[in-house]
Amino acid sequence: MPHSNTSAELLAHARTTIDLPADAAKALTALRTAAADFFTQDEAVKRAHGSDDFTYGFRPYGRQYSISPDRPDMNESFTYWADNPTTIPHHDAPSVTPFLQALRDYWAVAAGITEDVLADLATHYGQAQAVPPFRDYSYLEINWYHPTDRDLLQDRHEDGHLLTLAISDGPGLEIETGERMDPVPVHDNQLLVMPGSLLTAMTGDDIPPLYHQVRNHRLPRRLTVLFLANPPLDRTVPPFVNREGRTVDVGQLARTSGAMFGLPPAPSRPGAQASG
Repeated sequence: MPHSNTSAELLAHARTTIDLPADAAKALTALRTAAADFFTQDEAVKRAHGSDDFTYGFRPYGRQYSISPDRPDMNESFTYWADNPTTIPHHDAPSVTPFLQALRDYWAVAAGITEDVLADLATHYGQAQAVPPFRDYSYLEINWYHPTDRDLLQDRHEDGHLLTLAISDGPGLEIETGERMDPVPVHDNQLLVMPGSLLTAMTGDDIPPLYHQVRNHRLPRRLTVLFLANPPLDRTVPPFVNREGRTVDVGQLARTSGAMFGLPPAPSRPGAQASG
């Protein structure tokens, strides 16, 4: 069965780009503004909106790493799971409510794009009815980078998800092409779609994960918006295709993929974790 250009590019190049329409670009602009307002608040205010295990909401500077704990990522983060603001501690406080509203608006954009990409791939593999129901298990992550003298703000890694939809407001992202790390041009309204190792498992190794890193350009600030798509985390998830008699549970891989970045196992029902 023929597949779309998006699927064809992922299969051929392990990446693709998607231009945002005007209404989606407006939601992204609003999110960037709200994120900057949030991250420039006092540290104690931000920490009040993060869970103790760093799964939900604010994650402080240097808490996560890409390869080794002695080289932490040079950014603060905020994670918004399953389009559910009640996962965020003190979610009704004025210090976070504008940010959460902007996250909700952009969530609709990113989830719709992800649905289309996964549906294209499922159709390619003759599994049109097998698109994994990702919305209750995926999250937005906003990364706020700090000035540093280190050469890389994030070391070379792959994200360990099905897909990452990435866009940054400044240079630094580099992707692996062959044996080189090539810079990604900065576009105001163009998403880079990066497959992770879960999509590799879903496609029988047809689509490898896209390894990437973030180079330090000595910017005074840099903000990245990521949508990280997961399959269900509370059940067995079969791949689109099995090869060589292998039995793969993509859901089990998803539950434990964060360990390589120093994160706890993913919650089985992320959106059900309400906080006060």
